[in-house]
Amino acid sequence: MSDERFEYESFQDSESIKAYFQSLVEGLENGRIILSSEGKEIMLRPGPLLKFSVKAKKKDDSCKFSVKITWKEKKKEKLAVGEPMNISS
Repeated sequence: MSDERFEYESFQDSESIKAYFQSLVEGLENGRIILSSEGKEIMLRPGPLLKFSVKAKKKDDSCKFSVKITWKEKKKEKLAVGEPMNISS
């Protein structure tokens, strides 16, 4: 059992973040997501059923928006499909 980790944090403009999300969408469609920075790399293979969670918080002038996608590799997930969520702009 190996424990691989990848972390990245920086300030970006909204167009750059949009490009990251588009790459994530492509990775989900292809079943492979590769993250790399400064010589570090991790490859993830998302399964057909993923757990999706969204959190948003607003306090005074500070805002936080988190998206989390989790899954198990090599095992079939037995998760119930939840109610849909809407994201709009």
